[in-house]
Amino acid sequence: MLIQHTLLLPDGPLTLQRAPGTPVAAEGTAALLAAARRIVGPRVFVMGPGITAAAGWAARAGARVTVWTENAAEAATLQATFDAARWPPPQLFLQDDFTGLEPATCDMALLLLPRGRALQNEAWRVAAALLRPGGRLVFAGATREGVDSALPEARNVFGRSNIVVRKGGYHAGLAERPAEGEFLLPEVSYETHALTLEGAPTVLASTAGVFAPDRLDAGAAALIAGMRVAAGMRVLELGCGTGLVTLAARRRGAEVAAVDVSARAVASTRRTLAANGFPDVPVRLSIGAAAFAGQRFDAVLANPPFHQGHGMDFENARLFIAGAREVLSAEGKLYLVANAFLKYEGALRQHFTHVRCIWEDRRFRVWEAGN
Repeated sequence: MLIQHTLLLPDGPLTLQRAPGTPVAAEGTAALLAAARRIVGPRVFVMGPGITAAAGWAARAGARVTVWTENAAEAATLQATFDAARWPPPQLFLQDDFTGLEPATCDMALLLLPRGRALQNEAWRVAAALLRPGGRLVFAGATREGVDSALPEARNVFGRSNIVVRKGGYHAGLAERPAEGEFLLPEVSYETHALTLEGAPTVLASTAGVFAPDRLDAGAAALIAGMRVAAGMRVLELGCGTGLVTLAARRRGAEVAAVDVSARAVASTRRTLAANGFPDVPVRLSIGAAAFAGQRFDAVLANPPFHQGHGMDFENARLFIAGAREVLSAEGKLYLVANAFLKYEGALRQHFTHVRCIWEDRRFRVWEAGN
């Protein structure tokens, strides 16, 4: 499952052992390390999408590395890369919140900014809380993802923050944890929203970083409209997000399970299901269908993401399609929704004999695939 990818860092090449769906962040890493120039202090905190290369750079310099991520693929990449290089294992926090992180224990923080203002503001606060007084923050973010407009909040937290490197569409900068002041780890809160799902009143629970946190996404709505799920079927959703597709299948009487690579999506789905009367549905953190390997389902449901940053990437879709083939029963079917302009039929036919579009509108198609 792991894919080798080599990056050239300032101190030499580093080979990532990358899990599918994990961003490489080559340009962002290059800007980040150019701004950092060297590792300062024995303990380094690393956070953000595609952080394995920066974490490896710190480990190679002899630092003790602490990493927070809510993404299971990111965590698997980090662990496999460190194992292959035989570095001391990082202190890894794979979870939806910041429980257990020790404030004021790190000398340096390396931060690759995520997309979205709420997540960026959260990242500033986490870095400030983890750094010792006088500790150094180095950050990088894509200009297209608002790194410059995020600076006022960085200055609000740190007092001073400046861009020092402009490289390949990324800006990188520096800040220092003030000697005075209280810097608390942010709390992750889950909000609820009322909506209607297939004619029934529904509660949606979500938090920052989960796709479509306050609504029924149009792609999910298309999948619900097109999927052929009936009472008594065993159904698995890949990439459950806020859990509305899983909920729709459960309300039809199916025996359901769900997975997502995001710890926050898993927590959101569990909360959504519980709020609507189904607290016992198994929802697991997983890269693709791996958490249910060896089990068999009558239907697999998938709405795979195809964006990575501002570009298109079909690695997750290929992972979902191959994973569905592994867990479907002999007569089982995959129901996959995709934007109408995406050409998924060829990828589906690599794993399934019978492939057809069973539902479509102007924007979406729902594909049924089986053998």
